[in-house]
Amino acid sequence: MARIAGLVAKKNIKGELTHITIDVKKHKDAIAPFLEQMGVSTKTAFQIDREKGVNLDEFRKRMHKHIDNLPWKK
Repeated sequence: MARIAGLVAKKNIKGELTHITIDVKKHKDAIAPFLEQMGVSTKTAFQIDREKGVNLDEFRKRMHKHIDNLPWKK
């Protein structure tokens, strides 16, 4: 059997194939649809936070609204 980079097969004592480890970095395009079906994300924590975040204009609007609502001493 040919060796494929990024795949590691493990067998039990009887020689039966029990586990396969796949390097997601090397085979991301091939395995991503299956991971998404299982609810596992291939995105980094930074990418997930960036998608959840607000853009710069929205942040500025929220910041100015917050500053305007602060109890300023006159």
